Amino acid sequence: MLHYELEWSPDALEDLDEIWDTIAWDADPDDADSFIDQLREVARGICGNSKKGRIIPELGLEAFREVYYKGFTIVYEITEETILVHEVFNQKRIYIRSYPRKKRG
Repeated sequence: MLHYELEWSPDALEDLDEIWDTIAWDADPDDADSFIDQLREVARGICGNSKKGRIIPELGLEAFREVYYKGFTIVYEITEETILVHEVFNQKRIYIRSYPRKKRG
């Protein structure tokens, strides 16, 4: 089994900052730190099991997958040597990002 390197896109890093801000505002910075650490650990876990997440139905591409953790979705892409996290979002949010979409029709 391959073990991939983990990379975070600028969008994903911005998402983590926004999640931290929201939790720190609603709770406290220690809770925010802890939750971000948990999200990062989930993402690191993908590196040892790249197909852990489900294929994103809207994309229909084997390389684009998502995993869930405590109401959040981590969207990632499997490349030759890396797991590239594209975004992390609250499942209550509708998302539109720049990775390829499957054309309908």
